[in-house]
Amino acid sequence: MPSHDDVAYKEQKVNPPQDLGFHRNAADHLVVTGTCSVCRGWNEYVLVNVKPGTVAKDWPWRRKAGDEKQERQLDCRCPITHPGNDDEYTGCGAWWSVRIPSEEAS
Repeated sequence: MPSHDDVAYKEQKVNPPQDLGFHRNAADHLVVTGTCSVCRGWNEYVLVNVKPGTVAKDWPWRRKAGDEKQERQLDCRCPITHPGNDDEYTGCGAWWSVRIPSEEAS
């Protein structure tokens, strides 16, 4: 894992991490991992198996045809509060979009 750069906080869209990875945890939730291209901080996101629009059990709900891929916006969640971040959130402000194939998203 590379060392972390203490760059100034700046909200900006960047390309997804070059080492972007997907795996499932013990609870069968999708985990997305990668190193932020701005601050080089390690990021790990657990995406639970609940989708927007999901309705209560026993309702006749189905996924729409053509919903093969989902796109998620992921924010840098490195554990550092970067300089210039007045709200003192962790992360450097960078964010990226990731397309998740339906077989990974379900």
